[in-house]
Amino acid sequence: MKKIFVSVLLFLFISLIQSCNNSTPKPTRQEPYTVIEKQEITLTYLIQDKELYYNRVGGAILLNENPKFCVYCTVTNTSDYSGVFKLYAKISSQGNTIEFNKEEFIKSGESKKLYQEKEINPYSFETNVTVDSWGIIAPKKIIDVPVTKYRTVEDNN
Repeated sequence: MKKIFVSVLLFLFISLIQSCNNSTPKPTRQEPYTVIEKQEITLTYLIQDKELYYNRVGGAILLNENPKFCVYCTVTNTSDYSGVFKLYAKISSQGNTIEFNKEEFIKSGESKKLYQEKEINPYSFETNVTVDSWGIIAPKKIIDVPVTKYRTVEDNN
């Protein structure tokens, strides 16, 4: 019993000493600082007229020149960075399908015509031409972005 009493007194004494040392907390403030973080972005763009254009260019059978089928659109890079943009298209007609993939480097703020032509068989792609799918794939870039963060510091007042 005496040991318990001494232990309780010792505990109370230590607690009293600690409470005396715990003075009022010092005032703190939030201090801003800047770090550079990596961030992946997709470049932005506009497609002129929001349309894919296509046409068939006739060949000369007697000269052994097959006709060609062309697709194109004009893309403007509206982002702050340059990159390689990709035009893709899938066109069908009369049971035939042709796929296009054209990549072009476009500087920031620049407009460029993405154009591709492919040789086709004579008498194909003359009627009922349909665009099954098409679009632009914009490049992704990893850029450095300044980010403001905050840390708690003691006020020295």
